[in-house]
Amino acid sequence: MGALRDIVVVSDLHLGRGLDPRTKKYHRLEAFFYDDDFRAFCRWLVGDAESRGVPFALVLNGDVFDLLRIEPDVGPGASHLEKRFGPPPTPRIAARMLADVLAGHPVFVEALADVLAAGHEVVVISGNHDLELQWAPVQAELREALADALARRGAQGSLERFRFEPWFLYEPGRIWIEHGCQYDPENAFRYPLRSKLAGSPVAGVVAERDQPLGNFFQRYLYNAFGSITFIVPSSRANYRYFRYLLANQPRLLWRVARSQGRFLLQLVKRLSRAPDPAWQRAAEIAHQAELEELADRSGLGERLRQIDEMKFRGVDTARAATGMVRQAAKVALRTVAVSVLALLLLTACSHAIESLKVNFGWKAVLSLVLYLAFGGLGALALVAAALRLPGDEPPRPLGAAAQRISRLLDVPIVTFGHSHDEVVAAFPRRGGRGWYFNTGTWLAVFTHDVLVPRNRVQYTFLRVRGLEPDLLQWSPGRDRPMPVVMLEDEPDPAFSGLAPGGRARPLEDEAPARRSA
Repeated sequence: MGALRDIVVVSDLHLGRGLDPRTKKYHRLEAFFYDDDFRAFCRWLVGDAESRGVPFALVLNGDVFDLLRIEPDVGPGASHLEKRFGPPPTPRIAARMLADVLAGHPVFVEALADVLAAGHEVVVISGNHDLELQWAPVQAELREALADALARRGAQGSLERFRFEPWFLYEPGRIWIEHGCQYDPENAFRYPLRSKLAGSPVAGVVAERDQPLGNFFQRYLYNAFGSITFIVPSSRANYRYFRYLLANQPRLLWRVARSQGRFLLQLVKRLSRAPDPAWQRAAEIAHQAELEELADRSGLGERLRQIDEMKFRGVDTARAATGMVRQAAKVALRTVAVSVLALLLLTACSHAIESLKVNFGWKAVLSLVLYLAFGGLGALALVAAALRLPGDEPPRPLGAAAQRISRLLDVPIVTFGHSHDEVVAAFPRRGGRGWYFNTGTWLAVFTHDVLVPRNRVQYTFLRVRGLEPDLLQWSPGRDRPMPVVMLEDEPDPAFSGLAPGGRARPLEDEAPARRSA
């Protein structure tokens, strides 16, 4: 395999439209304000590589650009829904979105150019917020921006070290890198490989119809919350954010519910229509064709098809919408039933008080106590229903998928992003120990109920030197990386992937390390 270059992996930067030069303000939905810090990080990488004499590849592992959490930009003749939520992201529209993102983040573009001009590689992998990076017109926008930045340095040839990967980066015997959304039930696409749809008339239809539930809510609901500088990565986070907003910003919840409710209902009705076999057939053909090409080009063959089979299926918005309607109907029926029973009980108690042989004053006092008790119980029931949370331990489908991929491909390191949670987990594998890493995010993380100290923003990344991985965070104040502080939830044997006595324990049973820094 020759000398191994270093690998540096970052993910989930979520660049939006950035700074508007006309107003000198950031766009309303921007969440990434750290362009200068990112450039300082890239310059340190270049300097460190030069001092050690080892080249590196900077891997941007999905959701680097956010074409989902973005302000609507529509032309004349747009429908009312498009003016509210933006048009479906066809290749042409997605390319225009990315051009706006790059124009709002010129320092970020310069940072990537610094890496390329110094003789190193940059690899971009698509995620669920920037799946459109697979399309050639969208890729052309980033290539053109980098070409201009490199031309100013007289380093045009450096663009040859820049490339896109539609799904993963794989080095045999060393590492597997992918965004990881395909193993998340709320954020998996049925047909994620879409480069061959770039020139197809159904590209926009596929983008609209084959979007996972998480994407649907981000575009049609969460964008309405405005300048909240964190991204909603999962339903577990949804409950936490809802609980926080209910306690601190109830007017915002009411305003969004009032303004978005009828549009959400209309969209659910539209997406619940009978499936159209035309777009599904086109999407499946494109996905399978690219899958076969990737299987041949990577040398993975049948193993890549097995990894593709790991993705969650049948969770796109069209199918989920029907389930949501059914669930809402069940909740409504239960609410009506409980209300009727409560009303009957209240009526019975009132009649009982009226039948008592006491004077009017005592009856008034007892009636007041009764109504206060029922009112208090009703309020407690509503608050309990609103604040009811699932178990605070996050689901671990990504960790389970990482372990299966490691065993299938015999690689010691598997890394994902997507979840916005930094994770370091070891597991037993043939011939030694394997590692699963999640690189977290560079954005603010909602930590209202996380009772461990950490900074609001962490610049986390994975560095692999040879076969030695380390999860680190960039420290702008120190101008160098620092270890990410990880706290054990269980004794050391659990972290090593071994139960007491040396018995191997699968990753699914392990408690992931808790984040803190």
